[in-house]
Amino acid sequence: MKRKAMACALVATTLLAATFAQGGRESAPAAKAIPVPSTGSEKVGTPFANQVHITIMNSKPEISEALQAGADAFGKAYNVKVELYDTSSPGDTLAQKYAAGDAPTIGIMDIANVRDLYGEKLADLSDQEWTRVGGRTLGAVMNGNVYGMPLTIEGMCLIYNKTAIEKTVGHAFDASQYTTLDQFKQLFSELKAGGMEYPMVLNKEDWSIGQKGYQWIYDYQDGTAAGAINFLKDVHNGKTTFEQNAVFQKTYDAFDLFIAHNINHADPLSADYDLNASYVAEGTAAFWLNGTWAWPDFEPYAVEGMEYGVCAFPYNDEPTQGKVVAGATKFAAVDKVNATEEQQKAAKMFLNWLVFTDEGQDCLINKCGIVTAFNNIALEPNNPFNVSLKTYIDKGLVVENATYMPSDHRSVLAAHMQAYLDGKATRNEIAKWLDAYWTDHLPKE
Repeated sequence: MKRKAMACALVATTLLAATFAQGGRESAPAAKAIPVPSTGSEKVGTPFANQVHITIMNSKPEISEALQAGADAFGKAYNVKVELYDTSSPGDTLAQKYAAGDAPTIGIMDIANVRDLYGEKLADLSDQEWTRVGGRTLGAVMNGNVYGMPLTIEGMCLIYNKTAIEKTVGHAFDASQYTTLDQFKQLFSELKAGGMEYPMVLNKEDWSIGQKGYQWIYDYQDGTAAGAINFLKDVHNGKTTFEQNAVFQKTYDAFDLFIAHNINHADPLSADYDLNASYVAEGTAAFWLNGTWAWPDFEPYAVEGMEYGVCAFPYNDEPTQGKVVAGATKFAAVDKVNATEEQQKAAKMFLNWLVFTDEGQDCLINKCGIVTAFNNIALEPNNPFNVSLKTYIDKGLVVENATYMPSDHRSVLAAHMQAYLDGKATRNEIAKWLDAYWTDHLPKE
């Protein structure tokens, strides 16, 4: 089957989220500096006389290859050696690295990690140039100071194959006309009648179905972070329960529909992420519960001539229906404990290089394929997920992404949602586990 080689791109909006951190190392022997690229270089600085070695911990592995290539280009121009390594558990990795005295110079991490570390271990980035072009608005701001640069703006949503849907049901598909659960039930019936037996794809990973599976409940309370936090505080104070909450019940009504039509129904906890991408890319299934971050994994399977997009989680009779979850999801922070002053300087230069130089913007948008928060970047998105997300952002059809979950949220709760996916837990049990967790925890503000 002919594949579609599509370049990854970054959206120029007023949104962005990401964090980088680099670990402390001794400076390497002197090396001849290479001239700085002209465009945007005045915002970055001048090359180091002696080579500086920094590290980047990356918790967004789908951009590793592109980010390393960008870091190498920066390093060549500014005499900095950049070593990048991946992790799927940034909190655990950071704890281990700090305990060993080898923290990453730049850490790409979640907001909860920034919140845990900023007071003692992370550099204050409030004076950086990128904070003036949208970076402060969606950055990791704690006690009035910026400790994390927003790297990615992402949407949590349903990914769909428009071409496959229309071919199967025999009529045009407009995602804006399918915002309620009742409409999805009807569409799934049409898809099955047309020969697509299992139109839905669900992931097994704890970060996906486990962590983000709960975010639908929080984010759709009223579409604002404040509304979600107020609800969770009410649970904490014993004023309400998850079982009594209408959004909780409607979220699990949708999950039940999705699980019944899951292409991985026979063994949902053995689902393969790449295979999941191929199911929707090639049209075997119609929908994938995921987010815009999935494009780098999806793109190798994309079929030339097929149209793809993203749409909202379906709710009946909710003011937030028809809206996607969007916000900064990863932040770049700079270590101040193990990193030397030179290493901290090099880390800050790299972040400014990403935002202000042609080469850095190309790395972020065209190579990494992410949506940015920085309003100085004029590059338009060219992957279909980000293009589709931008239409929701432009129309104001977004709800705020959860940034208030404690850092142990996934480790405590994710396995319960995986058990629900596998038919080993009930909705009432999930509600009680959530009640217990939020009785013991408060949302992080």
